[in-house]
Amino acid sequence: MVKRLFHELTGRLSRITDDPRFEAEVIFQTVFGRDWRLKELSGRLAEPSAAELEALEKLAKRRLSGEPLQYIVGEWEFYGLTLKVAEGALIPRQDTESLVDVSLGLIEEIPRPRILDLCSGTGCIALAIKSRRPDAEVTALELYPEAYEILRENCRRYGGVEPLRADALKPQTAEGFSGLDLITANPPYLTAGDMNELQRELKFEPKTALFGGEDGLDFYRAISKVWRRSLREGGYIALEIGAAQKEAVSAILKSSGWREIRVENDLAGKPRVAIGRK
Repeated sequence: MVKRLFHELTGRLSRITDDPRFEAEVIFQTVFGRDWRLKELSGRLAEPSAAELEALEKLAKRRLSGEPLQYIVGEWEFYGLTLKVAEGALIPRQDTESLVDVSLGLIEEIPRPRILDLCSGTGCIALAIKSRRPDAEVTALELYPEAYEILRENCRRYGGVEPLRADALKPQTAEGFSGLDLITANPPYLTAGDMNELQRELKFEPKTALFGGEDGLDFYRAISKVWRRSLREGGYIALEIGAAQKEAVSAILKSSGWREIRVENDLAGKPRVAIGRK
């Protein structure tokens, strides 16, 4: 019966996703456990209980309504870490792993680097960097209460990263930091036009983590000015950008006094990480 339910769910999900088998697998693991297939093959998987059937249908309906799979299962993998994910914080995406890769390269030769992640959300960037550089001093800054609670839980889960609730756009916040080696951020960067044409799944994510102002560049303008003094001389800033924002963000960094400005591509070959040096 379980195998039949799996095929039925895969068929239902094919109406809304390009990878219905993968999503059905994730939902089944949530309800029946990660080893459900092994148990099913060995004949050790019991027939679903009424509670399990109810849970399966509840999750299926949530996904069919357009709710992101990550919010439904409550956690997601990023850079080898399993992070709590919930409404109120942006969902960690594979594109953002490029920012982690670039950041690790920037601090490769720096002993005990001091790092600050702005607009941290789930803390995925900060925690991923810390996982590869345990000697680093890492702080993750988040303003919004729902996202901050998710950040705190992920920091408790893995340790080593200090969560801080504060506004990244206020000069007073930046005044509390000095001598940093690296500042990272995946700020909101969708334009007003983008917000009017959001895909159904994106409408479940917090607008505060998506909307970057009329032209999508408000946070880049503020961060590039507010946080420059908090870095040591020779320190770096690394910012995730939208695929069409390479020239605009580079110009903002240049006008704010940054040097050695460049943009790195993600694995798909799209501009993804803007870098500047103090």
